[in-house]
Amino acid sequence: MRSFKTEGIILKRRNFGEADRILTVFTPSRGKISVLAKGVRRIRSRRAGNVELLNRAVMYLHQSKGLPILTEAQTLASFQKIKEDLTLSTYAYHILELVNKLTAENQENRRLYSDLVEVLGWLSKNPRQIFIRAFEAKILSNLGFTNFQLHTQDLSSNVRQLLRDLELSSWEKIEAIKVKEKEALELEHILRYYIERTIEGKLKSRQFLKDLYG
Repeated sequence: MRSFKTEGIILKRRNFGEADRILTVFTPSRGKISVLAKGVRRIRSRRAGNVELLNRAVMYLHQSKGLPILTEAQTLASFQKIKEDLTLSTYAYHILELVNKLTAENQENRRLYSDLVEVLGWLSKNPRQIFIRAFEAKILSNLGFTNFQLHTQDLSSNVRQLLRDLELSSWEKIEAIKVKEKEALELEHILRYYIERTIEGKLKSRQFLKDLYG
């Protein structure tokens, strides 16, 4: 078997067998990959805490004939502040769900990985919805699903400019952007429309927020 090391963020987990899990991980050099984590559901597993949902971790893997097998993991960031807040964690899982549903396996996308790390970091420091809208705009643009400049004729000029700013600006500049409530609602509506049209369905995280807050 060939061994390799990668950094990644845990997008999704599902139980497999009696004690194992299959992890969906987004990495900078390999894109989205599936990983078999053997024995992590056992109480004494040393790796379990390092491969929790949302964690950013360095993983050591063996490439078998099937899925890569996790042999060791070290946490780089657990985003604990996000996990401890119900609303923030739901927003973060919305971001993870977006990456999982919009990307194919084994397609390198370093820019998207960088944006994913950035948005989680900014939400931990300054939990504003503008960062979520920025990530939505950036991932749609990055993956080529839409060109906002061609499909925003019905939007106000301010929101059209906001979309361009969110798509193209650095995260530092995005932090300084101020948005009025009416513009924020318009922005959320148009991005939700494009996302749901792209994935041809509803996002679980959005439904959870709707159920939670009405």
